[in-house]
Amino acid sequence: VLGLQVVMAKSKNHTNHNQNKKAHRNGIKKAKKPWKMSTKGMDPKFLRNQRYAARSRTMTQEAKDRRREADAIRTQQIAAKRERAADQAKKDKERERQAAMVAAAKKKK
Repeated sequence: VLGLQVVMAKSKNHTNHNQNKKAHRNGIKKAKKPWKMSTKGMDPKFLRNQRYAARSRTMTQEAKDRRREADAIRTQQIAAKRERAADQAKKDKERERQAAMVAAAKKKK
């Protein structure tokens, strides 16, 4: 054979020798659970509501009562505002109707 080397086939492809001992040397530990679940990718509307709910859970009863009273007042104010807007719309419609009648009467002459 002129300068050629014959390489033998590899007989051993894998071994698990000593791996178990190495793994248990410092102990196999359980994966740590996170303190708080990630909210990444969650529905933003749900998360916003969750924040408001958490805030009301920590409130005192006195603060809750004050908040309910304020909500009731706010609801009354909104209802009154809607009523005023409806009355104003009714008046505007009536004015437009009157103006249309006057314009029609002038056209007839």
